[in-house]
Amino acid sequence: MSWLSFSAYRLVDSQFSWASGLEDMGYEGWEIVSEGKQKITPETLPEIKSIINTTNLRITVHGPFSQLDLASLHEPLWNETIRQIRQCVELSADFTDTVVVHPGILSPLGREMKDKAWERNVEALKILARHAEEHRVKLCLENMPDMEKLLCRTPDELFGMVETVGSDGLGTTLDVGHANTTKNIPAFLREVRRINHIHIHDNKGTSDEHLAVGEGTVDWTRVFKGLKEYKGALVVEGRTLEEGRRSLGFVKKQKAKSQ
Repeated sequence: MSWLSFSAYRLVDSQFSWASGLEDMGYEGWEIVSEGKQKITPETLPEIKSIINTTNLRITVHGPFSQLDLASLHEPLWNETIRQIRQCVELSADFTDTVVVHPGILSPLGREMKDKAWERNVEALKILARHAEEHRVKLCLENMPDMEKLLCRTPDELFGMVETVGSDGLGTTLDVGHANTTKNIPAFLREVRRINHIHIHDNKGTSDEHLAVGEGTVDWTRVFKGLKEYKGALVVEGRTLEEGRRSLGFVKKQKAKSQ
């Protein structure tokens, strides 16, 4: 049985107090986005753990991604990306077993050396997956929206990269909204057994708008039928708490219809 969680990636300029109300809203989990004021650091850990200890929320983590690049051909940036994700795993291992990571980006140099950029991304993930295993955490590599510079937009790329890394410390995140922009939802649903974690939000099929679930063109009836056997987190990636409320009501109805 899947369970519903909420991630407010647009609220990274706010501290964590709003998360205390997620349980009353009807959510079972909280995905902490380690960005901005919500970045998981030794300084923010006490407040995070206070919320965890005073609620029954199940916790997953979205690792840092702004201005980071696992496929970078610039050594200092590549090393810093690995360092930040390693630190995120270390700091969150006490309260989660799942950390979402983005694949790399093709820089102007990377576009001229795509094979090398791919190799760098694989090498970074091998390092990080070993580190995650040591901390009993699974990294979940996320599929990206339809932007040419982004790696892992298709099932073949996403699953291919994970298979190349070949580690139990690395799994996959299906982002349904991203898959809608690349017209790959049916292909991903056929591989549901290979999916460890799921993000849900909506769009009109051309850009990564992160609309409330049910307010775009995603065929949610098809999605929830395809996810009947999935047993992990369904994380609503909302822009606001109000969109989170609307998404929750819509998702609960869709899940009931798909049973």
